[in-house]
This record gives sequence, C-alpha cells and structure tokens, in this order.
Amino acid sequence: MRSNNVVSRVGVIVAMATCAQRILPYANDLHYASSFSLRALMDDWRVIPHDRLRQHVIHTYRKGGGSRADVLLIDIDGHKAVLKDHNASDVGFGKLLGPLLVSREARALRRLDRISGTPRLYATPDSRSLLMEHMPGKPLGQFGDNPAWEKFFVKFECLLREVHANGVAHCDLRSPDNALICAPNQPAIVDFVACVFRGRRWNIISRWLFDQFSRADRNALIKLKKGVAPDLLTAEEERLLTERTALERIARVLGAGFRNLSRRLLTKNAE
Repeated sequence: MRSNNVVSRVGVIVAMATCAQRILPYANDLHYASSFSLRALMDDWRVIPHDRLRQHVIHTYRKGGGSRADVLLIDIDGHKAVLKDHNASDVGFGKLLGPLLVSREARALRRLDRISGTPRLYATPDSRSLLMEHMPGKPLGQFGDNPAWEKFFVKFECLLREVHANGVAHCDLRSPDNALICAPNQPAIVDFVACVFRGRRWNIISRWLFDQFSRADRNALIKLKKGVAPDLLTAEEERLLTERTALERIARVLGAGFRNLSRRLLTKNAE
C-alpha cells in the first residue's frame, strides 16, 4: 500500500511538471490590452490559426515579397492586431531566415512587455509569423508642424531609455516609419527585427557592443528630431550629429552587405 502511494505521488508530480513545461513557453505571450482580458487573449488570439487571421485583413501596411514580410492589420469582431508574416517573402528567404527573424523580434517584444509604447506580443501563429498589438498611430515622417514636438521628444527619450534598460537596442530608428505618434501625442517604437540584446554580466564584449548600438539609437532619435523640429536641437545634439562612431560605420556596411547577399541568394529578384 505504501509503495502504491509513493508511485501515485510521483505520478502526480510528473504530471504537474509536464503541464508546467507545456504552459511555460506560452506564459510570456499572454498580455494585457485595453480591449481584452488575459482570459480573452488566451481564448481568442492564441487559438486563431494563421489562415483564418489572413481572412480578416482590413489594411496592408506593407506588401511582402523578396526579403520583406507582409505587415497586415487584422480586425476580428472589432478587436485589432498586426500580423507580420514572413510567409509572404520569397520561399527561400522565408524558409531559411523567416523563423530566425520571428524568433528575434518575439524575444524583444517579450522583454519589453511591460513598457507602454512598444507593441505587446499576442502570439506566433506559425514559425514565420507573429501577431502583435496594434499601435494606433502615424509614422513620424507623416507629420508636419506639431506645436507639442518638445513634449513629444521628451517622452520619446524616456521611452528609448526604458527600452535600453530592458536590454534591447532597436538598431533601426533611422527610419521614421519605426517611430509612431499615437494619441494623445504619445511616442511608440515598432519593428524590432534588427535589434541587439544586452549580453550577460560576464560577456564584456557583448555588453560593450550593446552600449554602442544604444548610442546609435540615441543619435538616430536626434536625427529624427532634426527632421521635424530642428529648432529644438541643443548644441550638444548638433555636435553629436556630426559624429559617427567606427562601429556605426562598420555596422552599416556589414548590414547592407548581409541584406544584399541574402536577397541575391534567397530571393527571386534583388530588391
């Protein structure tokens, strides 16, 4: 009898451990959103298959092809989300690099989950797509005169500091499409596919590189400010605009080289 009890208890422990292993990979994917409860997110977004999501597209932010993913606005029963789908890129690129790009961006969004101003990750419908929170705003480059630019950029600087404090450097803030203005005049940062993560304490080189890419992010923010509100630049910011670190130059050359090589090898036509 005693041995049977022991076996029974062991069985319960094994079952609990198995359940925990199954649940843990999804724990970070459950996010709070104003129009959804956690329960609703778990019951709705996570169980909707990729094909059904694509049946509810109401807007295309970017058409996929070559090395580019589809970026689509999904609306189901009045609830919106954004689907980034690397299945729409050329077959070779999508199969080989799509899962890596999805994994990288999903990792970044999980790290930034509690930050207001970055999209929440809702789900990864398959290995080449991810579903995230819809940030209802417009790219910075689409705005003209804004009497509240000064307050906006103070908020933007705070947001960028939070992103870096959570161990993520964006690495592509030069593009005004990745910086959004959401009502009421709130900044948002999207598209973390090119990001760099801060290394562990013992990894001195990785942490140094992260610091350099974080600095590049801050310089990119200054360039964005110059583009829309040059009168707000300080003397120090003017000086920083004239400087470019060796790492920035090397990273830009290597990044362009990798993109060109992958496009030539993995897509039908060079873009």
